[in-house]
Amino acid sequence: MNTKEMILEEALKQFSEKGYDGTSMSDIAAPLGISKAALYKHYKSKQEIFDKIIEESEIKYKDLLEKLSVHYIDNSKKLSKKDLDVYSEISAKGLCENVLTFVRFSMTDEYSKQVRRMLTISQFQSSELGQMYTRRYVEAMLGYDEKLFKQLIKAGVIKEGNPKTLAAMFYAPVIMYMGIWDREPERAKECEKSIKNHVEQFFMMTSNRE
Repeated sequence: MNTKEMILEEALKQFSEKGYDGTSMSDIAAPLGISKAALYKHYKSKQEIFDKIIEESEIKYKDLLEKLSVHYIDNSKKLSKKDLDVYSEISAKGLCENVLTFVRFSMTDEYSKQVRRMLTISQFQSSELGQMYTRRYVEAMLGYDEKLFKQLIKAGVIKEGNPKTLAAMFYAPVIMYMGIWDREPERAKECEKSIKNHVEQFFMMTSNRE
């Protein structure tokens, strides 16, 4: 690991514990045994370090979702046909496995966990970072699920309903249990079981399959 990578690793650790505003360049430099002046030779500002962490986290996040056939799109584009095909044929077991793969990665991968905690803390320190948290962990997920459910209803795969409401019904409990897991790690197995039960129940309630 080179110096630039070590700086990003230490910065993420500090941001995840203190938030963006609560971390100084000196806080990042000290554990690495380098001066603040040396730190500035690699990154011009704390903002540049933060931006690089976000950039790298987006790549890792999208790589995971790619494996789950989840491709985020902006409002002007249609849902990926690949996604629609996958979720039109998916079983309750398959859907549970997809959701739990996402949850387990988010909760146990150290990098992903630190990024989420960094944004969770920092959202209260900056309106810009608060908006970033909302876009990434709320709007992107709900927007995707709303488009997916709209197309699945149209295709007759799931029962008639309001796609936006269905998206909230599906996603909100998952985030709730992830929050409990974050605060009380000893309840991880309980939260995982609750998420599995929720996904199975949602599937049974909405599926049009015999």
